[in-house]
Amino acid sequence: MLVGSWRLGVNGWSFVRISGDPYHLGFQHGHLLTDEIRHAIAAKKLHVEKVCKRDWQFFRDTAMTLYWPRIPEEYREEMEGIAEGVKVKGVSDIDLSDIVALNGFEDTLSYHHWLRGKEVPAVPQTAREDHCSAFIATGDATRDGGILVAHNTWSSYLTGTSNIIMDLSPAKGKRFLMQTGPGVISSGTDWFVGASGLVITETTISGMKTFNPDATPYFIRARKAVQYGNSIDEWIKLMVADNNGGYANEWLLGDVRTSEIARLELGTFNYSIDRTLDGAFAGSNVARSEKVRLETKFNYNEPGSCTARRQRWDELIKSNRSRLNVEMAKSFLADHHDAVSGENSPNRNTLCGHLDLDGRGAPEWEVGPYCPIGAHDGKVTTSELASKGEFWAHWGKPCGMDFNSASFLSLHPEYGWQQSQLRDIKACPWTLFQGPGWNLN
Repeated sequence: MLVGSWRLGVNGWSFVRISGDPYHLGFQHGHLLTDEIRHAIAAKKLHVEKVCKRDWQFFRDTAMTLYWPRIPEEYREEMEGIAEGVKVKGVSDIDLSDIVALNGFEDTLSYHHWLRGKEVPAVPQTAREDHCSAFIATGDATRDGGILVAHNTWSSYLTGTSNIIMDLSPAKGKRFLMQTGPGVISSGTDWFVGASGLVITETTISGMKTFNPDATPYFIRARKAVQYGNSIDEWIKLMVADNNGGYANEWLLGDVRTSEIARLELGTFNYSIDRTLDGAFAGSNVARSEKVRLETKFNYNEPGSCTARRQRWDELIKSNRSRLNVEMAKSFLADHHDAVSGENSPNRNTLCGHLDLDGRGAPEWEVGPYCPIGAHDGKVTTSELASKGEFWAHWGKPCGMDFNSASFLSLHPEYGWQQSQLRDIKACPWTLFQGPGWNLN
């Protein structure tokens, strides 16, 4: 059952290899990452109880009622395999409903905020704590004329357990690598490098107020698209079809075989597509399309994290056009320039986000002062690297600053409720992950 699977610790990451039919993929996944799955569920239980005022049973019930009937058999089998892989390790308090709830976590957060907006119309917007910074460039925008893409993940340090890089070879469809959380079949942080030639990432859209409970969840569409989408057109078609609006994102993707890049802003009922062979797109959690903005509650004129980072991306890309390369991308992800104040200091407005150091909090996300949220990884790849299944990855804050949970909680005891699950995040060196060396077709 475990033949051909392995796990290796590398500079803060767990590099995991799984292969085979759906059930075997899942069993290997669950067996290799049992302890991480237990922690992820425990941390998310704590988060939703304290922040969302929902219990974990709400997430389990939503997963089995809204999502399970719409999940194709192959992904049902994979999640059943994960649950069994955990069970054989002697864990008796995690079952299939927990695994489906873990996979549907982002969808259910969207569903929760949609329900709350209906129940409490006066709420200024649907708040999400998962936000990121990313860009993709090609043609004359990059030094070598190929694709360059970079992304750092922002999330709660409590629930941000996505230090797993998975090399996944399904029996059907294309092999791919992804950054992922434990127990999750479709990343959740959305960093994919595929044998299809596609490179894919995203940043969430702030203030999304819409949701369709009668459609297919994000995590299934994202997994299906990376596994079976063999072009930008096919990938977009799979993501847009039967979209429930969960975890609404500004997707950035490229095809290293053609050097074309695209941006898909995907709301629930509206979307926009931009494509180019010469230029760049950047994401900072703010919708740019007017029709997608119609589905949000967000003040696009008020200075804040999203708009400040949008401005900073525009400045960096414009001033470095034709020179963009891997080392620049790494430095951008670690950038501490606040485009609003003009100061160089880590805070909520910087590409390398540090809300834990910012006394203003982030009202647009309903986040209070010094909330332990921010950037805690970095990934970069190029056409040359991705064509071989390779990319650079950095665990911990891209700037190199460590997060020490005990020190933080001693300064901010108001977040003491996180103590049982909050972990240190140590910044590790940039590491080149060398994948399968596939031949693109």
